[in-house]
Amino acid sequence: MELFPNGGFVRLRSRARDKYVHADEDARGVSLRPLGAAPSVNAVWKAEHWPVEGGDAFFLLQGAAYGRYLAVSQSYRPDAPPGHRGVRAVQRDYNSPHLEAPFVWMPHRVEPGQNYVRLHNDHRCLRANGRHRYWNNVVTVDARNGSRTTMMQWRVEAIPLSPEPLPLPPPPQPPIHVSRGLFKRWAKVYPYPGRMIRHVRMSDDGSIIHDNWPEFSFYDYSVSNLRTEVAARQDDENITLCVRAGIYGLVIPLITDLPNNVDTMDIIVITTGSPGENSATFAVVCAALYVLLTISACAMFNVLSGNASVDCNAT
Repeated sequence: MELFPNGGFVRLRSRARDKYVHADEDARGVSLRPLGAAPSVNAVWKAEHWPVEGGDAFFLLQGAAYGRYLAVSQSYRPDAPPGHRGVRAVQRDYNSPHLEAPFVWMPHRVEPGQNYVRLHNDHRCLRANGRHRYWNNVVTVDARNGSRTTMMQWRVEAIPLSPEPLPLPPPPQPPIHVSRGLFKRWAKVYPYPGRMIRHVRMSDDGSIIHDNWPEFSFYDYSVSNLRTEVAARQDDENITLCVRAGIYGLVIPLITDLPNNVDTMDIIVITTGSPGENSATFAVVCAALYVLLTISACAMFNVLSGNASVDCNAT
């Protein structure tokens, strides 16, 4: 469908609630959030078409924030919070080479000439909640009233171009130190729980060596600090960090701070300006990220898809 071009970036705005489908900071939940004065990249989704010969236009939606995919909870019973309908919509890694039902979406335009669609997953539709209880903001998937209620209608908004650069989030304050013990020895206190970081270098031809992933514990959420740490371990400052959500997930630039969970993260490291940039689409995307502070965001994402772009204010 033309509203979801392959590789294009969109936001999904609820017709009933006037809020957006937002990837929560735990990289698991999905909720409705207002766009705000500084639009968040968590509300940006990338369409990935899945070719089906002679069939309908299926696609996956990958979050631009953490790389995880919009999917349906695999619970066998309704698992939405009280006051919500259906089962939860969630963010999940993609670990299968096949098209799996929880990840599949198919759009149905609500009205001719309008940008409103229903997003179907089998016989269910992506649904907003909280028409009357406005505090109910969890996004769910439900089968009831799919053809009538505006709670299942979404306005597809293509991400506009902007000449402004997209800076990475600044690093946080230095770690906290406290005095302990009889002799007042200073000890470092980590403000965040640790997570395991697995990182691998992508070769110049775009390939990844899958049997050699160094690991280290990282006690921070800052993407800027993570890049500094990985650069030291790689002994190379000229690198770009990308994230891969699942073995078969597309590799995308890591442009936000890390999610507030303790899940292990797979980081793909490329050399900025290497020949590998031209060997695969995701390599070109990753390489573009590193120069965000010196080039326009519109130029970066024109490299990505030719006709789709990401709003540079979506941070």
